[in-house]
Amino acid sequence: MRQLFRLVFLTTLAMSLCSGGAAAGESASSSRRSFPGKKILWVDSYHQSYEWTAGIEQGIRRVLQDSGVELRIVRMDSKRRSSEAQIRGAALRIKAEIDAFRPDLMIASDDNAVKYLVVPYLKNTELPVVFCGVNWDASVYGFPARNVTGMVEVDLVENQVEHLSRYAKGRRVGYLSGDVFTERKIIEYYNRRFFAGEMKTYLVRTLTDFKEAFLQAQDEVDMLYIYNYSGIADWDAATVEAFLAEHIRIPTGSHNPFMAPFVLTTLAKDPEEQGEWAADTALEILGGRALTDIPLAQNERGRLIINLKMAQALGVTFPVETLEAATVIGREAYGNK
Repeated sequence: MRQLFRLVFLTTLAMSLCSGGAAAGESASSSRRSFPGKKILWVDSYHQSYEWTAGIEQGIRRVLQDSGVELRIVRMDSKRRSSEAQIRGAALRIKAEIDAFRPDLMIASDDNAVKYLVVPYLKNTELPVVFCGVNWDASVYGFPARNVTGMVEVDLVENQVEHLSRYAKGRRVGYLSGDVFTERKIIEYYNRRFFAGEMKTYLVRTLTDFKEAFLQAQDEVDMLYIYNYSGIADWDAATVEAFLAEHIRIPTGSHNPFMAPFVLTTLAKDPEEQGEWAADTALEILGGRALTDIPLAQNERGRLIINLKMAQALGVTFPVETLEAATVIGREAYGNK
């Protein structure tokens, strides 16, 4: 893992987390084949303007372009309509749409589409399902299954913490995010696998609560994940960025590229990789490859993003080689030099 981090940290080239990504590489030729008359339904757990979803969509559309496949998109909107009843209702509505559309294959992105739609209604049926964006562990849903394969979403947690610790006064780690199902799943996994239950968590639903939790964390932990704003109803990017720059006293990080303006460092995943892999794999299956021959994969691409605005506010100076290797934002803090 340390070698992998150095690869990202010093070159920002593709990472290799596991051998499970073979299917996508093998399927490159299928993306150039034509499948007229074939239909794919993509079920998005969230909404179109959510940055992670937008990246997945870019990846899917890029691969399916000129494939002849008819793509239909339905969205659960489960970030904004997040009650159990609302999500289950969305799943039932989409199940009816599946029955009416009769796709040849379905793509499901992120945990809620898998948990509330695929598992109760589609698992072990005749409809092939390719998922992406399922956080950390697909075995909790019983995958792989005879008609389900996909790409699991993982973070380079140890590498991010190792990096943040260079600018921290201790080893206590905190996690601040919106109070939604996906974040609770990630927290449970982080604490079990990496932090022996000692990571302090702050889950919030409003911007006021976010600000209070951030200030509290400055005294309770030595480094802080600000993982995602999803689930914080009144989030305002400009307000948050200014607030964090004014009050930051400990190093902060994330793995989501859209959180880079709000944290010191981001060891970012690429949502387009998830969409590309899912669409490539879908075309492989439409082309005759047995789904059961396609193992689960993990994301392999990533990049380091450095935020100079937060670095200046925190009093951190990065080595030149780090800045040369990373994507650098917030240069305006130093007069755009």
